Amino acid sequence: MAGRQGRSARLLDLRPGWKAFVNPWLLRIANNPERLAFIMHRVTGVIASLFLFLHIISTNVPAREGWEAWREEVMNLQGLTLTSILFYIAMGAILFHGLNGTRLILAEALALGIGRPEKPKPPYIAPLLRGFQRTLLYATFVLWIILWALLGYVMFFT
Repeated sequence: MAGRQGRSARLLDLRPGWKAFVNPWLLRIANNPERLAFIMHRVTGVIASLFLFLHIISTNVPAREGWEAWREEVMNLQGLTLTSILFYIAMGAILFHGLNGTRLILAEALALGIGRPEKPKPPYIAPLLRGFQRTLLYATFVLWIILWALLGYVMFFT
């Protein structure tokens, strides 16, 4: 009985648990694009929330000298300024979050590309990372990079 409890305690130590929830970088993402997409989805969600919060504050705060100057800076996003770079990062985050969210809706709500359940056998490769889902994940990354580069071109060079 003691041997079984020791083994189960060791197995519990191998599970990611709350540490992975708080800090997903504790888990290795090498050769795991879905883990990378998961981490980026969390980070871009936080960036998008901060952007939305600051945007609401900047447009609804009564005119003060500091806010008015900041609002003027935001409205004139011409040239390479700190505000335009932060805006570009926020738009890239919102763009990735939206594209990856669309991919997740296709996979989870519509079961697109998931396939039939199968009995797990070693090596344990997640079924979502095979076939169409992996292709859709890579297409999400490629489309995000292309659209973000086009956004940068429009923002900084036109």
